[in-house]
Amino acid sequence: MENKIEKLTLFGQYFKKIGGKPSKVGALADINPKNISLLSTNGTRIIYSEEFYKIIYAAQKLAKLDDQEFTVAVNEIFPKRPKVDLLDEYKDYSPEAKFFKKHTLSQSDIEEKIGIANGKISKYFGDINKKSLAIEMICFIEGLGLDVLKTFKEIYGEVNLKEDNAGLDDKEQ
Repeated sequence: MENKIEKLTLFGQYFKKIGGKPSKVGALADINPKNISLLSTNGTRIIYSEEFYKIIYAAQKLAKLDDQEFTVAVNEIFPKRPKVDLLDEYKDYSPEAKFFKKHTLSQSDIEEKIGIANGKISKYFGDINKKSLAIEMICFIEGLGLDVLKTFKEIYGEVNLKEDNAGLDDKEQ
């Protein structure tokens, strides 16, 4: 049993800790259970933002955890992520200037501070199918001082939890 735990990714360790089952979470979040299993065991597998959000949110709802637990998941799955304040150098500006700066940061400043490859952000504008990495999106959201779960909900919408397919005993309140 110990060997199996050692082979789990940080994603897999968190998923197992909260009792996640790929088939149930997959049905609830409309994600292929095989993708969930691969994220749990394959350290080279890329975790995309939307997939991360849907899987973790659905797993937490199945485990009857509250929304504050989402931050715990982020911290356990990405413990070594860069933590930057994208607005730190503007802390002495007026509230209005900070607001404008928050919404007009340069792409190159964001990429440099978060550690994203130069020009990568612009690729999202040219390719509608380009997906962001969860770690990059989380660092950007946190760097702006925003709540990760709330921002994911804003970007991707509420997860349409398919409770009837997931085998939940009772409906969410």
